[in-house]
Amino acid sequence: MSNIKVALLLLLSLLSGLSSTSGIATELSAQTGAQLPQFAPQKHMGVATCGNSTCHSVKQLEEPSNVLQNEYRTWLFHDRHSKAYTTLLSEESQRIASKLGIKEAANSSVCLDCHADNVPIEQRGEEFHMTDGVGCEACHGGSENWLGRHTIKPYSLQRNLDDGMYPSANLAERTKLCVSCHVGSEKKLANHNIMGAGHPRLGFELDTFTIRQPEHYIVDEDYRQRKNPDSPVRRLLVGSAVHAQSVAKNLGGSLINNPQGHPEIALYDCHSCHHSLSDLKWKQRPSTAGLKPGAIRLNDSSFILLAALTGALDSTLQDDMLRAVKALHSASSKSIRELQLAAGELQVLALTSQRMFENIALTEADKRKMIEDLMWLGVRGEYRDYISAEQAVMAMDALSYSLPEEPSLTEVINRAYQYTQNDEAYKSEKFRQDLEAYLKLK
Repeated sequence: MSNIKVALLLLLSLLSGLSSTSGIATELSAQTGAQLPQFAPQKHMGVATCGNSTCHSVKQLEEPSNVLQNEYRTWLFHDRHSKAYTTLLSEESQRIASKLGIKEAANSSVCLDCHADNVPIEQRGEEFHMTDGVGCEACHGGSENWLGRHTIKPYSLQRNLDDGMYPSANLAERTKLCVSCHVGSEKKLANHNIMGAGHPRLGFELDTFTIRQPEHYIVDEDYRQRKNPDSPVRRLLVGSAVHAQSVAKNLGGSLINNPQGHPEIALYDCHSCHHSLSDLKWKQRPSTAGLKPGAIRLNDSSFILLAALTGALDSTLQDDMLRAVKALHSASSKSIRELQLAAGELQVLALTSQRMFENIALTEADKRKMIEDLMWLGVRGEYRDYISAEQAVMAMDALSYSLPEEPSLTEVINRAYQYTQNDEAYKSEKFRQDLEAYLKLK
């Protein structure tokens, strides 16, 4: 029996509540070594404890420091996370809350879970304020134990982690933190009810979202000695693998088999339903072969993206991924149990991809092959759905920036951004033709 099938059987045991001592099962059931800051036991002391004039709100350094010490000011004035709570006070948020039967969005845990640092009352320090939004400790962990110790010299990352600091320098752990809100989980999710009330559709790709935020650190020699710096391509690869694991976990858990009598609709592809009834553009995709017209398709964009990225390094893994995506769609029309099994296989494959990406140095040829595979999947019809196209464009962009400039590639990516600028105006055939024309020139 193959390792994949063994892991799947163990995963199904976990889904059924059975115990297993296997290392594979343990890794699948507890893929993170750190609790997310919101659910960890440490007390959150408040943004004000970080943002004073001698720590992380220094206007001008008077003494040498291994950090910028202006991190609070960067967050406050330039980072949209600092405005996350304020968003809940807007008229639009109030309309959404009203439709959901919520009196005030700013006082509802459903909203605060991602728009603030929503830890239990007993874990809030004297200077903690929910109105600070997604502050320092929402990402770096409750500072109860490390606040007074994290500046001790010599610096020790392990000491800080032992004190409860979240390992955000670890790429996989950072992605798990980001996707906990930007993708969602069984614990917190912008579900279909919330989106139906007016909440924007969620989309995520780690590198793209990272570069859109202001950096509050500099990767210099000192940083490299203290931490393991990443790169845009590593963010893309590892981030995509962890993203896919998160989606697969959602498809294999209670969100699929939940008390409301049907799977959580937010796990499906929005655009499989949300289009004009006069828009008769439906065509079969290779990965959805077997689904009939009108079938509601699961959102498989993270898996399609990951399949494209793996092929340059392991063509067998890519084939397995594409086969598993097809099996997922087939299972969705059969039974919850078969759907969970198919999602479990994708979770295993995504974890396998993550391990591969973490332990390999990419060549320029590898990166070019990844771009070509992304385009090849588009040419064969996998980007007929907008969300997959959106993921592919962000990935091609991240990869292209790591390569010597190629005007023809830059042009096709710029046009791809134009094609995907508006989901309601997306023309998949034009996108496909553009990708095909580029590949023919190669």
